[in-house]
Amino acid sequence: MKKYLPLLIVPLMMGLTHCGRQYAKGEYVDPNMVVLRSDKFVEADLQQIAKRLADSLTASAAASGNPTAILSAMTNETDEHIDMNALTDKIQVLLAKSGTLRLVNAKMRPAVAEEYNYEASGFVDPATAKKKGKQLGAQYLISGRIASIKQPVGRQEYVYYKAMLEMTDITTNIIAWTDDVEIKKHFRKKFTGF
Repeated sequence: MKKYLPLLIVPLMMGLTHCGRQYAKGEYVDPNMVVLRSDKFVEADLQQIAKRLADSLTASAAASGNPTAILSAMTNETDEHIDMNALTDKIQVLLAKSGTLRLVNAKMRPAVAEEYNYEASGFVDPATAKKKGKQLGAQYLISGRIASIKQPVGRQEYVYYKAMLEMTDITTNIIAWTDDVEIKKHFRKKFTGF
């Protein structure tokens, strides 16, 4: 048996090395091209949700006179992994580009506080050192979430996503604006033989 073992291992190892992904050629494609090959949350879903929510919010914010807001990370209430930082970042980029909101960078507060302390330490020219007390306070807090429902029926499946965003007045805790986006996708499962 020992003398036949190498004869069994070599084909097995060759087979395992060829089981992985192999790509002969790659190319760049349009990141906005919609390709639905999976019933999971895909980049087209992220782009569509972010754009529709950001467009709705910017239309409302434009009428409010460029308010100052903090965008908090959206929460995931689905049963699948969704990169919520990517979704939140996409919304943030669209809001910033619109110019209708001034976004406070809450994530950078510890680093900014540390920089204030360093600049006040005497190592920085006092004429260029930044002083505490000049930051803008936020008027609104923007938050949101995404949920999903999957309905498998035989060889078909419907996937429904609902994302909502809301802007809360920090002074009064009143919801000053809210909107939601719904996406529904239909898939037909194909069974492939070996």
